[in-house]
Amino acid sequence: MDITEEAVRRRQTIILEDPESAYPELKDLLERRMSFDKVVEEKYYHDIDEGTVRSRINAVEEFDTHTVMELEIFLVIRKDSRELDVQVKGSLVTHYPMEGWKDNLWYYAYRALYDKFLYGEVRHEWEHAVEEKVEELMTRLRQTVET
Repeated sequence: MDITEEAVRRRQTIILEDPESAYPELKDLLERRMSFDKVVEEKYYHDIDEGTVRSRINAVEEFDTHTVMELEIFLVIRKDSRELDVQVKGSLVTHYPMEGWKDNLWYYAYRALYDKFLYGEVRHEWEHAVEEKVEELMTRLRQTVET
């Protein structure tokens, strides 16, 4: 059973100082300088004729054994206009295992009540942490690549 809540969305266009080095700097920022548990580049397109780079990157940070913060980052770098378009979608995802004896109606009802009355408050507080992480990402991104 998965419970997914979207916490925040941000979009921004940044004027780049050096379009050629922007993408490697962004990857370095996500993989090494920010505290994500896992960073996976799902898609990457580099159109040499148009001078654009498009990428979709997922960054994950674990809060506890069931809940993680997932950031979906969409990047478009236009080298001719020296622009970087960034879209970030931050979500909280809670995954409860449903294999074996846990695959029945009673366990599902127990988890639903537990989530509604006890764990939901904890997860609600983590929404603020997701918003802060996205704001930190956008700020550090601007500081890294902006002119």
